[in-house]
Amino acid sequence: MPNQSADNPLNKPQNSQQHALQHSRADNLAAKAKKVVLVLFHNDLRVADNGTLTKAASLAADDNGSLLLIYAAALADTLQQKNWGPAYHFEQIGTARQQFLAESLADLDQSLQALGNRLLYLSAEHISPENLSVADELPDHLSQPLDVAAQLCQLIEQQQVTDICVSQTADYAQNQAYKALQNKYPQINWHRQSINTLFATLPTKELPQSFTQFRKKVETTDNLLTAEHDLFISPILQTLPPLPNELLDSSQYFFVAQAFAEQVQPEPNFKGGETNALRHLNHYFDSNAPSTYKITRNALDDWSYSTKFSAWLANGTLSVKILLKRLRQYERDVVANDSTYWIWFELLWREYFYWYGCAHQQKLFLFQGIAQHLPTTNFNKKRLQQWQNGTTPYPIVNACMNQLTTTGYMSNRGRQIVASCFIHELGLDWRYGATYFEQHLIDYDVASNWGNWQYLAGVGADPRGCRQFNLQKQTQQYDPKGQFIEKWQGKIS
Repeated sequence: MPNQSADNPLNKPQNSQQHALQHSRADNLAAKAKKVVLVLFHNDLRVADNGTLTKAASLAADDNGSLLLIYAAALADTLQQKNWGPAYHFEQIGTARQQFLAESLADLDQSLQALGNRLLYLSAEHISPENLSVADELPDHLSQPLDVAAQLCQLIEQQQVTDICVSQTADYAQNQAYKALQNKYPQINWHRQSINTLFATLPTKELPQSFTQFRKKVETTDNLLTAEHDLFISPILQTLPPLPNELLDSSQYFFVAQAFAEQVQPEPNFKGGETNALRHLNHYFDSNAPSTYKITRNALDDWSYSTKFSAWLANGTLSVKILLKRLRQYERDVVANDSTYWIWFELLWREYFYWYGCAHQQKLFLFQGIAQHLPTTNFNKKRLQQWQNGTTPYPIVNACMNQLTTTGYMSNRGRQIVASCFIHELGLDWRYGATYFEQHLIDYDVASNWGNWQYLAGVGADPRGCRQFNLQKQTQQYDPKGQFIEKWQGKIS
């Protein structure tokens, strides 16, 4: 007998509808199964030699998935409370540092757009009450209005993020923020890449108590400056997986370049962004400056006398491995001398403080540092303000501080001078100085900044205890004609 049910024309539309519904459900399930990979940029604002971005792109591309590329401003401040934190608090970072960061993000966004994606920027200004649907699920200190953490959680949940990629960092606060996110979303796979250091793991069995011990061990077993093998540089990306479809036409979180009034900088080419970082790298190593670095590095105020790589290294717009590769090339093709070695020496200092920050974590910010004794310094509001405003009795210190607040930059020699004055002549709690540097320095690096301040305060890695500089001698040696003091108005009338 013929199948009447199959021949019944009334049944055909019903079967078609069911068939369509089944396909729709299957498509939805398949769509949900695709990877949605999220990159949380922090101090890795580049495309070249960015293993974190490469890993994320690979994860998403393998599954025809999508990619969210996010910079969440001050995420650490909203995802955890700094009950261990700095003594001196500031509402916002200095204008010069803001500008350098904004330039870096703008350049990153352009690079990402050229690869088929774009930067999403989360900040307090972007959020509105209707976007806080996840806030009720967060701890009380996360559920306040204008919360960057709430925006990030909203995106994670709306887009059903499957994987999060981050770069390893010595920033204790940022790592605490990552930990809070992991605890909230245990189902998400986390991927960490080491891209901002010369070594993926600590190159010594344990962290030596002093830099000298660290340097000697590294140069015995892992001297990358003279190693025969090439440094591994992540391959250049040709394209990126796209944003999720529903975000393609959404401008709410798209990064918009911020306009700043022109800043007084030591040189006009001190601009943020990977493009400017690589331009400076090429210009520096195309010059004779590397061959005289050790002789000129202590100058207080000359663009060509020191490398000036620190700002781009600090926010990750320049890869330290690309820098070292270029230094090795210079030694092969031009000259290898004490000055080129000293650039490597300074890179090892940066490396040491990175692992120092990883090892000591929140102790980096404590009054006693990693020492077993408390310093004899204390808080004095008037003296602190004099130091910040460049109105101390010491012209060389005032000039350096005026330079800092105007440009966001100060030479390494200047930093040692003003920090020594802060601790010894003014008798102040070193944490206030370290936090003021954090507020203003365009090359602020959490481990190098706080580690160096501990070093000078006698509560850190210096086996000789606290260091004091003779300010009169420093002035005679580094500004004998008073030109630097005059330029930066260090004298008090």
